[in-house]
Amino acid sequence: MSETEHPSLPAIEFKFLILLSVFISCMSFINVVSAKLWSFAGLTISGGIMAYWLTFPITDVVGEIFGRKRAFFVVWMGLLANVIVLSLSQIAIQLPPAAIYQDQESLAKVLGAVPVIVLASLLAYLVAQMHDVWAFDFWRRRTGGKHLWLRNNLSTIVSQLLDSLVFNGIAFYLFAAERMPLSAFVAMTLGYWLFKLVIALIDTPVVYLLVAWLQPKKAQAAG
Repeated sequence: MSETEHPSLPAIEFKFLILLSVFISCMSFINVVSAKLWSFAGLTISGGIMAYWLTFPITDVVGEIFGRKRAFFVVWMGLLANVIVLSLSQIAIQLPPAAIYQDQESLAKVLGAVPVIVLASLLAYLVAQMHDVWAFDFWRRRTGGKHLWLRNNLSTIVSQLLDSLVFNGIAFYLFAAERMPLSAFVAMTLGYWLFKLVIALIDTPVVYLLVAWLQPKKAQAAG
């Protein structure tokens, strides 16, 4: 879509809105599919990882092109989307089902929110994403805006560890109805982190593609 078709909206801002929409869509999707669990290499993983991995390269790219404040804005919009979807989901569950609707129990199981899990999810998201934006900006200043691949990975790797620590710590250890043994908590957290670590390494090409899409010259300079 050319810039002349949107005279009041510069092309790069239009592209930012696309990234913001994708980010918010991912956060909304996570709330719907997180109840789906699947197995990989002995780990039980939430279906939300399908979309969550994409949120980190988006905030890194926004921070690279638009700066830290804009990246923080994206994070807060993601949190707002989380809260809205969770709230509306609970309202939908509480609405009296029609006589012909036979899936109320299934709907409640899928969209029902356990308070501890909700708290763990929101705090883990906020801590991990805020750290990712801060760390990416920190390494950006340290490297003089060069080595995009290094900045992307350094910020994301630590952020993913924080995400696993906060979520698992709150949901399954500190405030769980039945606290799991410390050894099991450590094993699960490290397992999740290693899985996310592989994804973080794989998403580096995505970061370069998005930066090139927004500002081709910037992608060449940051390499």
